[in-house]
Amino acid sequence: MTCARRIVAYVRVAAATLSSLPATAWPHAFDDRYDLPAPLSYFVAGAAAAVGLSFVVAALFVRSAPPATATQGRVVSLGPLLPVLRAACGFASLILFALTIVSGWFGTGDPMMNLAPTMIWIIWWVGLSLVVACTGNIWPALDPWRTLFDMMDAIARRLGRKNGIVLGWAYPRAIGVWPAVILLLALAWFEVVYPQAAVPYRLACTALVWSALTLAGMVCFGREAWQRNADVFAVYFATLGRFAPFTAGSDTRSVVLRAPGRGLITTDAGSAAMVSFVIAMLSTVLFDGMLSGQVWWLIQSKLTRAMPLLVDGNGYIIGTIGLVGVWLVLLTAYLLTCRITALLVRDHPLKTIVYAFAPTLVPIAIAYNIAHNCSNLLVQGQQVIPLLSDPLGLKWDLFGAANFRPDIGLIDARVSWYVAIGAIVAGHVIAIWLAHRVALREFGAPHKAVIASVPLTVLMVIYTAISLSIIAEPMVKFDAQLPQALEAGFTIGPRT
Repeated sequence: MTCARRIVAYVRVAAATLSSLPATAWPHAFDDRYDLPAPLSYFVAGAAAAVGLSFVVAALFVRSAPPATATQGRVVSLGPLLPVLRAACGFASLILFALTIVSGWFGTGDPMMNLAPTMIWIIWWVGLSLVVACTGNIWPALDPWRTLFDMMDAIARRLGRKNGIVLGWAYPRAIGVWPAVILLLALAWFEVVYPQAAVPYRLACTALVWSALTLAGMVCFGREAWQRNADVFAVYFATLGRFAPFTAGSDTRSVVLRAPGRGLITTDAGSAAMVSFVIAMLSTVLFDGMLSGQVWWLIQSKLTRAMPLLVDGNGYIIGTIGLVGVWLVLLTAYLLTCRITALLVRDHPLKTIVYAFAPTLVPIAIAYNIAHNCSNLLVQGQQVIPLLSDPLGLKWDLFGAANFRPDIGLIDARVSWYVAIGAIVAGHVIAIWLAHRVALREFGAPHKAVIASVPLTVLMVIYTAISLSIIAEPMVKFDAQLPQALEAGFTIGPRT
């Protein structure tokens, strides 16, 4: 992520000063790029072939529909421990959230020395996303706004208010999840386009504005209705949690262990807004990766020359166009793919197909998050240790860890590259596997399911090649003449 890379750069410089290491920083936290042992095209072709081959394997060996419910699996009872853990996590999260706000509001303006940027962008947005995807949706237990609302509502009920602090307004069904879609795009804009996204004071102000908005929404419509539709973080983590191997049980004292991805194939997206939300999960991370590369720089320079009115000092207009444009392009590509599928199978309406296959794209969003942010999480994530001892950057040492220095050699460009390849290929293979299971659920006969899965498989192969090429730009070495070749390819008409 862009603001995370800014923080990593600060850390890199500081660590270099303290340890006499080279102080040059680059977007994925390494000084050197990895010199591939073979041309990049070989890696891209191999990855695409592996994804395509996974479809053949799924078509040959997977011939049964998925189970009827997402909670089918092994029930693990934790007894009274689970409610206690939930309460403890909620209280601790609320304290940590307050500390983060105080750090951003009153602490130093240096993002490297302030707890807020690392806690929000690295530990919470990147780290917690991966934890939820790989284990289960623990966000309801950690959600500080949920905890705060429940506390205020409980107090109101004890004071004699039958409905607590909820006004009981009906949430408009026609609006659905669209507020969460808009807010996810807005969050991505703030993260990758807004140049002060890592400034602690700006982060604290934004967090307080969101706190007011989401608490007001819960008061007006009720917590469940608001978080199910308009709370972007609740919707986001719940969507990731559908992939996870653990889910909540039927009571408050148990969890269910299930096959990863099962929650994505038992029910469809349910609405056009939810389809758009899933596509936004993919497009926002993809656009973030594009900003690190030369192709985006060339596109931006061409747009600037062609339409000077789009130029502004901070790049807000072009950045917004790029972010929304990538989302619309991916959404259009998905809808066209589903349209082709509808033409092939004939007896299913387009809407059914669009809703059915959208959740199977979630593993790709998870994979690209790993590929794009792994180095940031492992390097900058260590910085939270000294920052918790000195959250405001005022030379405190609350826990005796203020002098801890991150190990910036924990992961290098070579390891990061192979992690990226593995994540991208694995994400697309899992997506194809799940899509084939969905096709069996929707179309019944194995041969018909294979036919229905072909267009989406082609789209995933193409997306594998594109995403791997994008992630490679800031990570590996290219021919020195690549920028000139790309610029020549983007030039329309004779050069002057």
